This record gives sequence, structure tokens and C-alpha cells, in this order.
Amino acid sequence: MKILLYGINFAPELTGIGKYTGELAAWLVSRGHDVRVVSAPPYYPAWAVSPGYSNAYRTEAWQGVRLVRCPLWVPRQPGGAKRLVHLASFALSSLPVMLAQVLWRPKLVWVVEPALFCAPAAVAVARLRGARAWLHVQDFEVDAAFDLGLLKGQRIRALVAGVERWLMRRFDVVSTISQRMHQRLLAKGVDAPEARLAVNWVDMAHVCYRHTRWHGSLPARVVHS
Repeated sequence: MKILLYGINFAPELTGIGKYTGELAAWLVSRGHDVRVVSAPPYYPAWAVSPGYSNAYRTEAWQGVRLVRCPLWVPRQPGGAKRLVHLASFALSSLPVMLAQVLWRPKLVWVVEPALFCAPAAVAVARLRGARAWLHVQDFEVDAAFDLGLLKGQRIRALVAGVERWLMRRFDVVSTISQRMHQRLLAKGVDAPEARLAVNWVDMAHVCYRHTRWHGSLPARVVHS
């Protein structure tokens, strides 16, 4: 199957969304799928483009994946409105690359949030090709923007929440990574059949367990190291 993955973070980033999206792409290739990725140059968590990468359009071959990197603005101090501009810059620079993928004819278009700014392009490509559209939520950035004070006001919140709900309902599948976040999807108006739980994974071969025992009357416990 032709699968198009779309998101701002990707391998070789070792933490956060980039790690999981990269591993997902490699796993899909190992199962025989034809995978393309539209992403940005690695910059997280240092908030600087990694050495060996340029902040420009670039096509790579990565573990059987055809990867297109798109430039973006990376603030040195990402707090406040700068983070919103950062996310929007990638959505704009990657838009023509995404639209070009219509000619490739993907069967599934998968996009990860953040950034929700990328959702319209993902839906557009999917609809133009009659493909399935899948939104995977690693973080509810709209909620975070209000919680951090980047956006304020009940009227603005109602407006933005309405746009978020409208966008989410354009997808055939919406998934997220925890039971509580799944419940939040339902509260946001995503219908139950479309709301899925797709948790992040861990390689148990790299997890070490160390057993310790408290002195006195405290019970034994297991410490993960």
C-alpha cells in the first residue's frame, strides 16, 4: 500500500514525536508498504537544525522511505507566540510538497499533531486521491496554547475549538496515545468509531529492571532504571 506520512518531526530525532514517526515509517516498510514522508530537518530537542542538515528543501532515502525535508523557522527560544509561527512556517513550506504527492496516488495519508496547521493539506491530498485520512494526536496543541496563555478569551477559545472540531471530523480516523486523551477526543466531538487508541511503544529489550527493598516496614518496590 502507498502510505504518506506527514509531520514536522522525524528521525534521526531521538526523543518525542520524531522517534515514534521514524520507527513507524521503518516498520511499515518492513511490512512491504511503499512509504513516503514529508517532514522538516531534525531540530528537536536542541531547537537548532542538526549538524549535517540544511534548512532547505531536500530529498533523502531513509531505510526504504522516500523522505522530503521542508524548511521551517526554528526559534532559539520557542516560548510564546514564536512556537505558533514555528509550526505555521512548516505547514506553509510543506504545502506545495504535499500537493505534489497527489500525483503519487497514496492510499492512506497519515498526519501527526502537532502541528494541527498541517491537517488541511493532509485532508486535501486524501480527498483529491480518494485516500483514507488519518490524524494521530500526540499532543492537543490547541488546549496547550490556551493553558500556556498563548491564546486567551472565551470567545476566541470557542472559535478555535470549533475549527479544531471541524478539522478533526474531516478525517476518517483520529487516534491518540492514552485513555485520557481518547476521552478528550470524544469530548471534542470526534465520533466513537473514528476515535482510536494507538499508544506509544517501548522496546522491552532495552528496559532494565532493578529490584530494591525499603528498610523498615515499607513494602518492596520495583524501580525502573
